[in-house]
Amino acid sequence: MVKKNKTNDRIIRAELIFTPLLILLPFIVGVSLIYDWINRDFLTNQLELTAELIIGVVIIIVNLMFDIPFLNSLKEAIEKK
Repeated sequence: MVKKNKTNDRIIRAELIFTPLLILLPFIVGVSLIYDWINRDFLTNQLELTAELIIGVVIIIVNLMFDIPFLNSLKEAIEKK
């Protein structure tokens, strides 16, 4: 069990401050890569280059895989506080 002290409160506060950056930045990058692929390759029928689409989808999926447990643990830490 974790003791309640000022250090843990600071860690939780820091996590709360950086949460929007940790969640939104990879999501925005992934969506911008997919949007760029749609504009450059899909609309011009040049479907040979799909690296941007693959990288964008991988970034979004991996971000979701790590963000959901992170948010759950952060929620539990706040509720214990």
